[in-house]
Amino acid sequence: MAGFNVLKWLYKHSPVNFYSITENNETVIKSVNNTFNGYKFNRLFSDEEIETLRKVSKRFKRLSALVILLFYFVSIYGLLFNHYEHFIGIIPKIIFFIVMIGVTYLILYGSSKIFENYLIKNFGEFEKTHFPSSNFIESQSYKDFKLELVKIALLVIVVLVGYFSKVYLFFGSPYETSLNLISNKKYEDAIRVTSVWAKIMPMNPKCYNIRGYARFFAKDYKGAIEDYDKAYNLEDDDFKSMNFDNKIYIRYYLKDYDKAIEEFDKEIDKNLPEKNSFLWDKAQFLYNIGRYHESLEIYNNLIEASEVDRIYLFASRLYYERAQVYKKLGDKTKAKEDLKTCQEMNLMPDFQNSIPKPTIILEGV
Repeated sequence: MAGFNVLKWLYKHSPVNFYSITENNETVIKSVNNTFNGYKFNRLFSDEEIETLRKVSKRFKRLSALVILLFYFVSIYGLLFNHYEHFIGIIPKIIFFIVMIGVTYLILYGSSKIFENYLIKNFGEFEKTHFPSSNFIESQSYKDFKLELVKIALLVIVVLVGYFSKVYLFFGSPYETSLNLISNKKYEDAIRVTSVWAKIMPMNPKCYNIRGYARFFAKDYKGAIEDYDKAYNLEDDDFKSMNFDNKIYIRYYLKDYDKAIEEFDKEIDKNLPEKNSFLWDKAQFLYNIGRYHESLEIYNNLIEASEVDRIYLFASRLYYERAQVYKKLGDKTKAKEDLKTCQEMNLMPDFQNSIPKPTIILEGV
């Protein structure tokens, strides 16, 4: 029993296998858009005719694919992304899906009719039939088929590499589109774009980060906090802390100070490697809301910890900030002592500024 050849089986059912020869020496040309339909001619085609049809069928298939691709691009980026509010709910989505299928069918039907007219004009009348799945394998078509498989494999690899490296390889990516909308203060439009983006790529933190920023300026504070929470839990690079800081800023903006401190304590209690970094941020936050005694207590502990932690803590800067806390408490003597310590540590001039207030930051803007 002969072995089963997967490649040859796929070839016989693929669009590349564009013609076949019957036992009665008839030539059957495969439809350019339906691999099960064919056009039977009561004669054998010459080598020249076969080569001509090989080129023509490729052009028709590529043209159909290009028109469908452009239709999808315009529908998704021009219609769905820009008018997302009209597609909320299952019924609008079903209607949109049906319309997409219907238009795709019309494009394929029109392309098939044009191809049929070309066949009649150049090769005579034919009989519509089922394209036969025979053992006939034409060498050049088989080579073309294997080449197409290699192209598809390379495309899949490129797409996967692009996705996992978080690089958008297509023109007009939702990342660039949403940033441009935010730059132009079109926050509601940015929310629509990032909402679709989040449905397509729900594990990408950037869509939540950008949508959180847009939601804040659209005054949807609850939604912004939820988005920054998602981005923070998904992010695994240097922007992870930025999402947390943005969430704290919203609490600060809303004067929801107790909830902000609760957020800090939640992260500090996890005993993460960057625990001291969270403690430092909390000390600055307490200073900015006027709770100086609590802030001072944390600064005292951080200065002591800075003797061991040289990654997240900078002793000279901690002394400089504690001096500002002492000033607010009216203890000018201790403030001067801390400032003198800073000078002895040669604190750089760029770091000699006030304790920063919470702020909201967006990567790329």
